[in-house]
Amino acid sequence: MVLDRISLAHYITGKLRQNMTDYNASNRVSQFGQWIYPDRPKIMKLLNDKNNFPRISVESVSTPSNTEIGMSCTDLEETSTLRINVWAPMDLICDIKTTSEEVHSYTDGTSEYTLTNLPLSTITLVTGTLGGAPHTFIKNTDYTIMDSDFDGFSDSVEWLSGNTPDDATDFKISYKRIANGTELCRIISQDINKYLRENWRLWDNVPVWSYKKIADNPIDLDTEINLWHHELQVQFTGINIGEEI
Repeated sequence: MVLDRISLAHYITGKLRQNMTDYNASNRVSQFGQWIYPDRPKIMKLLNDKNNFPRISVESVSTPSNTEIGMSCTDLEETSTLRINVWAPMDLICDIKTTSEEVHSYTDGTSEYTLTNLPLSTITLVTGTLGGAPHTFIKNTDYTIMDSDFDGFSDSVEWLSGNTPDDATDFKISYKRIANGTELCRIISQDINKYLRENWRLWDNVPVWSYKKIADNPIDLDTEINLWHHELQVQFTGINIGEEI
């Protein structure tokens, strides 16, 4: 963590800005286009427009602890803990993943077909061949989505008594996963931890030799401002990063 006059919170903020997926990027206003900051976000200022969210804040939990590395070395081993919060209003809905034209082969007598990218929230388009001609099938008339393993999440397409594709022909399904409120915060927190866990060893400009997730907690809805957030606490150990700016 040898950096020139920059804090760990600022450094991690930069890494997250470069690597996190902004699920609401297409709807953000230019004034609040940036969504990751090394401090507490100005929540009350942002609440006038839900598209200022989701929001990530990165904060130092306490003064880093320092340990002398050795008699012949003036550097210090530093252990720093960060609190990373993700914030989102309860009525914000974002697309998490879109799958286009996933191909399945239809067999007469088989009504259920399991999709690949799960769980799914909604199907946007199903096309195939009917009577030898291209055809767009109708949701809740020709097919529906179902939870085939009863785990509480939709995972399959079930053909109903309406039109079905011709036997032994391919049909294509386009579908997406959406999330709102507390689930959106949880998914983004998972993205953050996954990125940090898989990439800290690759930071060749900053020697870090340990990373640990020490807390991962959803926070109850603040009913006064209708805002969810999820708190992630992580810890890094490396060489003293220098003065904070």
